[in-house]
Amino acid sequence: MNWLAWRQHRKQFMVVGISLIIFAAVTIPTGLSFWHTYQHALTTCKTTDTCNQLSGELFQSNIDGLLFHFIPLAVLLLPVLLGLFWGVPFLAREYAEGTNKLVWTQSISRRKWLTVKLIWVLLGAAILTAAFAALDTWWFKTGNALNQNRFGNGFSTQGIVPVAYSIFAVSLGIMFGAWFRRTMAALGVTLFLLIAIMLILVPNGLRPHYETPLNYKMSLSRSLGDTGPTPFDNGPASGAALILDQYPVNSTDQPLNWSNPPSKCIITNPGTPQGHSEAIKQVNGSGPDVNIISRNGGPAINMACLGNLGYQMDIKYQPSYKYWDFQRIETGLYLALSVIPIGVTYWLVLRRDA
Repeated sequence: MNWLAWRQHRKQFMVVGISLIIFAAVTIPTGLSFWHTYQHALTTCKTTDTCNQLSGELFQSNIDGLLFHFIPLAVLLLPVLLGLFWGVPFLAREYAEGTNKLVWTQSISRRKWLTVKLIWVLLGAAILTAAFAALDTWWFKTGNALNQNRFGNGFSTQGIVPVAYSIFAVSLGIMFGAWFRRTMAALGVTLFLLIAIMLILVPNGLRPHYETPLNYKMSLSRSLGDTGPTPFDNGPASGAALILDQYPVNSTDQPLNWSNPPSKCIITNPGTPQGHSEAIKQVNGSGPDVNIISRNGGPAINMACLGNLGYQMDIKYQPSYKYWDFQRIETGLYLALSVIPIGVTYWLVLRRDA
């Protein structure tokens, strides 16, 4: 049975294996070059105290920008492609060609036939995705160190979560392939659900709330407030945290009403020189760098003026040290979700098609 599974799926494994070799051929030399460039710049900037400017100076060429987008995008799309082109044809092709009936008339039971095939394809998808994710995580260490944005787009392409994505995507594709028995119909439904779940629902609706968020208050009239955790370690000002929400609150923690703010902080003509002069006057000599914001169709508000009235920016966020906790939670979530399509597939093969 193992030999049969290999014979059926060897071309799929070979295609992804070749893709992995090409991916490694791109990531390894460029990753070494990027890291060497960053380390050299880091050594140089310490003497001039300009290390905080490196993110805007390094890797600004078109080719560098293309690589920083293409490498994580390839890993992000890999589970989706595996779900579509490994998962969906896994049983749909068997039903279309009638090869399943040939196997079932032999001494091999349906349960053993399905179990062996599932182990092969799910284990293969996990191993290959782990290799891609490991390369991407290693390659992106320069970007992580430079930009400190591990909770950004890289969260879904680094660490251990891509492996769980692939297992879930392939399981879902297998289920719909067995359900519809038609490849095109199964492809459409699988693609729709993978996009909805992996790219919309989980990142935006579930991930921010895996654990209770923290709060941090930043002054509107000064660079940083005095409350909350140390901002340059795990706070929102470090750039490495996951910002969930932020809004101005007064001294009693009441949120600002954007439609009816304090009258003295309203800018009547923010786009004109007179309006700009009025803003400068209202902040009592704070200088020409005035932050003016309008939300929800309300009036233009001088934020520095709000700061002088005691308003602070209340920021709800997930600190950077929760990164690996979130990785483990999301991995467990997708592995648990994978049990559902695998169970349905067993039911379809053993019960419906009996």
